[in-house]
Amino acid sequence: GYARLDPDTAMNPYSLSAARRAAGAGLMAVDALLDGRAVNAFCAVRPCGHHATSEQAMGFCIFNNVAVAAAYALEVRGLARVAIVDFDVHHFNGT
Repeated sequence: GYARLDPDTAMNPYSLSAARRAAGAGLMAVDALLDGRAVNAFCAVRPCGHHATSEQAMGFCIFNNVAVAAAYALEVRGLARVAIVDFDVHHFNGT
C-alpha cells in the first residue's frame, strides 16, 4: 500500500530503500571527488531530495540528499565550507 506524507509525497514498501540509495549516491559522490577518483559528479536520483526539511518529507523528497551530502562533506570529510546551487522553482526551501 501507499502512505501519503504530504500532498506530493507518498511512500510504498520500496520507498525507504530507494530514498536511502538516493542519499547514499551523494555520499559516494563526495567520496569520489575528495579521494580524487572523479573531477565532477552528478547524481540523477529519485527521489530527488532537495525539498525535504530536517523534520519533514516534502515535494516528492523523503530525505534531503543535498543537505545530507553537504553535512557529510563538512562533518565527516572535514571540508570547511560547501556551496550548493539550487535552480528549482522552490529555491532552497528544504536545504
